Amino acid sequence: MLATELFVKTDQPFQGCSQLLSLIPGVPGNYLRLQFYRLTLAACGEECCIEFGTRLNQRGIEIGKRVYIGTNCCIGLCRIEDDVMFGSNVDILSGKNQHHFDRLDIPMREQGGELEKIVIGEDSWLGNSAVVMANVGRKSIVAAGAVVVNDVAEFSIVGGNPAKLIKSRINP
Repeated sequence: MLATELFVKTDQPFQGCSQLLSLIPGVPGNYLRLQFYRLTLAACGEECCIEFGTRLNQRGIEIGKRVYIGTNCCIGLCRIEDDVMFGSNVDILSGKNQHHFDRLDIPMREQGGELEKIVIGEDSWLGNSAVVMANVGRKSIVAAGAVVVNDVAEFSIVGGNPAKLIKSRINP
């Protein structure tokens, strides 16, 4: 069995390996994580850095070139375009509908949900502890601690909970 075949059947082995590799510090950890994700993700570009403590939860994740993901991030289903920077403790959820909760006669964990691939546009920056569950346009900045529940237009600076436009980067 090829190494990549092991991770095709289910995401559980993938998630376990992601968790394990997240615990290896320094240059060796960064190197091992990058090589693992190049083998298992839908796409993983060159010159990426995925720091200590960061877990990737879905094999369908796509990572562009020159992406920096800080420490202790949790990344759901998304496409991260080129030259994106994440601070520490950033959470990318797989959309707003990961868990259904409409029926009271069935436990929420058994009601299913829908995963949506979130897009983080090129040359964007997500500050520490941002929570993102909607698309972020290219060349945008998400302030530290912001909670993104609606799509962010390109060239925007947003912050707050829920994240609101602070100003545009092209019309200051």
